[in-house]
This record gives sequence, C-alpha cells and structure tokens, in this order.
Amino acid sequence: MENASSTAPLQPAIHMSPPHSILGAKLLSYCCVAIGTALLLAWLIRSKTQHRAIPVPLYKAPKAKWIFSAETLVKDSYRKVCAFSLRLQHVLRARRPLTTAQFQDRVYQIRGTEGVQLVLPANYVGELKILPEDVLSAKEAIADVREHPGRLPLHRALQSKYTKFSPGHNAELLTLLLRTRLTQNLVRLAPQLKEELEHIVATEFPACDDWTPVKWHPFALRAVTRLSGRAFVGPGISRQEQWMDTSINFAVHVFMAGAKLQLFPEWARPVTQYLVTDLGKIRRDIERATAMIRPVLEERIRDLDSPGCEDPPNDMMQWLIEALPDDEKADVRTQAELQLVVAAASIHTTHGLLCECMYDLAAHQDIQEELREEAHQVLEEEEGWGLKESMARLKKMDSFMREVQRLRGNIVSFLRKVMQPISLSDGTQLPVGTRVVAPLAGIAHDERFFPNPDRFDPLRFYRLRRESAEANNRLQFTSIGDTYVNFGAGRHACPGRFFASNEIKLVLARFVLGYHVRLRPGDERPKPMSIVMTKSPSPNAVLEFRRRA
Repeated sequence: MENASSTAPLQPAIHMSPPHSILGAKLLSYCCVAIGTALLLAWLIRSKTQHRAIPVPLYKAPKAKWIFSAETLVKDSYRKVCAFSLRLQHVLRARRPLTTAQFQDRVYQIRGTEGVQLVLPANYVGELKILPEDVLSAKEAIADVREHPGRLPLHRALQSKYTKFSPGHNAELLTLLLRTRLTQNLVRLAPQLKEELEHIVATEFPACDDWTPVKWHPFALRAVTRLSGRAFVGPGISRQEQWMDTSINFAVHVFMAGAKLQLFPEWARPVTQYLVTDLGKIRRDIERATAMIRPVLEERIRDLDSPGCEDPPNDMMQWLIEALPDDEKADVRTQAELQLVVAAASIHTTHGLLCECMYDLAAHQDIQEELREEAHQVLEEEEGWGLKESMARLKKMDSFMREVQRLRGNIVSFLRKVMQPISLSDGTQLPVGTRVVAPLAGIAHDERFFPNPDRFDPLRFYRLRRESAEANNRLQFTSIGDTYVNFGAGRHACPGRFFASNEIKLVLARFVLGYHVRLRPGDERPKPMSIVMTKSPSPNAVLEFRRRA
C-alpha cells in the first residue's frame, strides 16, 4: 500500500453535502469558538466568583490559558499536583512507613469561566460515584446553569428553559429506553444499519478508483445522522433531506442560543430571549420535525388498534409510543421534541469520535491492515455482519477506538454538585454547593495508569484484555472505570454508548474493508479545535481514499 509521503499533485477535495448540511457541519465545529467568545464576554462583565473556602490547593493560571488551552491547563495542573504529592510521599516515607491510603493523590481546585471547580483524581471518583443523587447530584450540576449561568463547562450551558433542550418529565423514561430497548435491539438493528450504510456510501461517497481527496467531517456527520435516524425514527423519515438538516442543525441552534442567553442576567431573560434569533430557529426546527413525524406517528397509532396489523417497527419512535403515558402517546410535539433531544445528544458525540478515529487511521497506516484482517475474518469469512456478538468480537478495533478516545476525548467528565456535606477518605470536607469534575485530560496521560501515555498505541487495550477475564471485561471500549470516565460514571453513565460503539465499528469496518486511507502528502494529523472545555474534530481536514481492488 502506498504511504502518505508519496508524491502526487494535490486535487481539490470532493464535497458530498448539500448546502444546508455543510452549513450545519461547519457551524457545529465553529460554534464552540463563538460560544467561548460569548462566555468570555459574559465572564468579563460579571463580578468574580468568590473562592469557596476548602483547604486544598488552588491552581492558578492566566485566564487566556483557560479559554484557549483548557486541555493543556488541566494536564499541567494535574501533573504538578501529582508531582507535589509524589515528592511529599518521598519525604514522608523517609521518616516513617506509609499506607496506600495515606498518599493518595490530592484533590485541588481550578478556576475557569464556570467558577471554582474541585478537581478529583481517579481514586476519588471511585468513592463518590456510588453516592445517591440527593448527596452528590449530576442533575443539579446541569440545572445549576439556569441559576448561575456560565459556571458549568460549555457543553452544559444550554439554557434548556428557553432552548427546549431537555426531555423534561420524560427524562428517566428516555434514559431507560436508551439503556434497555436500544441496547437489547442492537442485534436486530444491525442488518438495517448495514443496509443504511451501504445506501449512504453508494449515494454520497465518491468512487475513489484512484487516490481521491475527501473532506471526511461532513460525510461522517451525514452518515451518523442517517444511521441514528434509522434506529430512532425509521427510514421513511431519516432519509428525508429536511430531517437530516433539522436533526443536525437543532444542536447548533441550541448551543448558540444557550451562549447568547448567558450574556443577560437571569431576571432579564424572559424579555431578552426575544433578542436571541437562534431561539426562533429552534422553534422552527421543532415545527419541521413535528410536521415530518405527524403522518408516521398517526399511522402507527392507528395500527395499534388494528388486530390484523403486521409487527410494529423496531425503533425509538415505536418504543416511545409503547412507553409514554396514554395522554402523550399520540402527542406529536412531545415525540418531535424527544427525538430532537436524542439526536442532538447522540449524533454529534458519535460523529466527533468517528472523525478522530478516521484521522488516526489515516495518520497510522500500519494499523489499517491489522483492523482489516480482523474485520474480514469476523464479518466476511464468518458472515458476521448481522450475527449476535460480531461487533464485540472486533477486539482490535475496540482497542483502537478506546485509545483514540483516551487521547482525543473530553477534557473533563463526572460533573457533580454537592447537595449534602461530604467527607472524602483523606479527610477533606466538601461543603454544600461544591462543584466537582474529573480531569480526564490529566488521567489519560498519567503513566501510572497508561504506560508511555503520550504514545498512540492502537493495540494497547487489546494486549491488556488478553491477560485475564477480568481485564477482558474491564477494558472494553464501552466499559467505564475510575480511570476511564469518558462515558461518565455510576448511574449517570451514558446509556447510549453501546449503540454508539456499534455505529462507529460498523463504519470503520466498512471503510477498512473497502478503502485505503491516508493523509495528503505533507499533511500532519488534523488537530481538534478547542475553546474553553469543548473539543471538536477539524471540520476542514482532507483525507485521501482509494478503493481496494
């Protein structure tokens, strides 16, 4: 296979997306910059948040570093606090023996646009994740945005009171359906998703008979939107171009509206909301979704009363019909709002990781053949595209995805708010109102947990999983743990992560089997965009694809 250093004249990249979807894809990546700017302005006109009196170190850094280099800030603060702890351990060990509990990592504080946060090293995540919601709350950490705007990381500042980005009283029901019905039906959905992916590739991806430059970001966004839509609303709706635009751009409009609303004090928002044009776009998104869903929903409701009706469809729309209270089953607007919330919450996170995976495939061509051989054996020789556990058997690909997520994933996770006083194992007292986070960017580069942590090792977890049955279960892509909270922790772990994993594996397998991919000659691996605590993949990166013979 040719490598990226071979010389060839550069060709213009092929664009597959219609104007609206290109706009949505670019806006989603660029909106983090606009949101960060808005939050910065709001921060500058607000009085400084008072430092909560907790007797732990406060790591100080310039404001600009928090705004433009938050990932570096989290890494640096984590390393310096850990280095101090290790030096202290060395001194104390020389004086007297120490138990493990006596030299655990230290908690510390960091100040950003969202105010002071208590940063929890991995060992504290384990003891806090089991606490009940009325003691340490994830829901209140999110709801806090409405009372204290700008104090939570960017992606939480969505002002759901005005943007409608919330499942409302159906939140627990929606989470339950994602955790149970969606996960239980992964095998049944597999052939449908494979069919949808083949349709997408055939209609939207270039032939690539020779090395062809392609912007991967917009294609991947459309592919994930189509695949998710197939599982959520069915092909009758998901293949409509208007549904594509609406489900993609709803999230963009929500993010932009949430940022702009934070420029105004809470008491003024009932009036100033009318100055935020993105709220009007959100209402139009909901109206369009309602119009598209209405005929399908009404037909399905009629079929419920028809004894001779065929088996009902197996998708999120049907599961909601069956699970919603009787007075909401036929409520088209409720269904539309819930579908848009699910789409916004799932499409863009899955798309982001899929982009980073493809960028790493192009940058590390040596792993392509490893993944190709595995996918060929599991999915083609054994005809496993629609078989139970096939995706779980792609262990090298699973390891590759976990390593990509480790290095390219979130900056922080495990956002919580203290509702009742908490005493940590080291004696630190957390008063009511304390906001805590886990420093993912720091933990991911901690050599105690990941040897040679700065090295991209796509088979790192594949090798570790072979050491024991316990490691095989603990180190899967979808597994969560104290040192791996990319999907959250405890009862609030992402309920849709198993579906997202299958989506990404499906697309990666299809492309490693069907294409070679590389960076353009002279290009480096595309770097993610970052502003405050938000990261997103490069929207303009061009890769080169060539169909395999």
